[in-house]
Amino acid sequence: MIILELERLTDINHCIAVIESNDTKLCVYEVDALRWLTFGDAVIQGVMSVARPELLLSPVSQLFLMCFLQDKPSYSVLNLGLGTGAVERAFHYLHEKQLINLSTMKSIEVSPEVKECVQRFFHLPSGDIEIADALSYLNTISQQYDVILLDFCFDNAEDDFMLQGDFLQQVSNVLGDTGELLFNYCPYSEAALENLLKLLKSNFTSITLVEFFDLKNIIIKASKSSCSLFDLKEFQACPAIKAVTAEVGTGIQKIYHF
Repeated sequence: MIILELERLTDINHCIAVIESNDTKLCVYEVDALRWLTFGDAVIQGVMSVARPELLLSPVSQLFLMCFLQDKPSYSVLNLGLGTGAVERAFHYLHEKQLINLSTMKSIEVSPEVKECVQRFFHLPSGDIEIADALSYLNTISQQYDVILLDFCFDNAEDDFMLQGDFLQQVSNVLGDTGELLFNYCPYSEAALENLLKLLKSNFTSITLVEFFDLKNIIIKASKSSCSLFDLKEFQACPAIKAVTAEVGTGIQKIYHF
């Protein structure tokens, strides 16, 4: 996988920019027409093709495209966490090419430094981006969305806000009747994953879980209405998905439905 290969190249020889402000340190790297971002460590936050910025190269972001398998005339999307703007680049590209119809694309990012870095180095398209805490933001809005995306990883129960309070209920309230939550999750314990699935089932009708061969991360899609089972061949053949991916699905090990 690209991410695993680039981790070995995340060193001073390939660093093209370092941005430090307050407690934030952002490092931008580039090699062989690929550009990526870390928060001053070896953990890659996102990677972009310089020649084709619209491509989704991470298997995590590729699986977020599952939301477009819904048969909708248009999509309203709320992305909690900007990352390197991969979702924004891909979704705006698909809208411009008339492969999907985006009625709304709203992104929430807590760090103004990250937003500035992504604008400068990662071709962030102009759009509706608000600097705010994602958890607090959900309590302030009345608009409903078709899709909510979330790309945070937790390695302990203290940081895992998905198991705390009424976060999933808040998400459900913001989603429309057929809305979907898609998120990246790194199971740090079997008990945490079991508890998460129980909470999801109490707020959503159907759950899809995708497991990868070479990543600890899993992708979970939680739908408020019944939906057809995820079919990888159908996913790979979808014109919108083919337009912004390369070798999509090759790292998927297993798909579960609950």
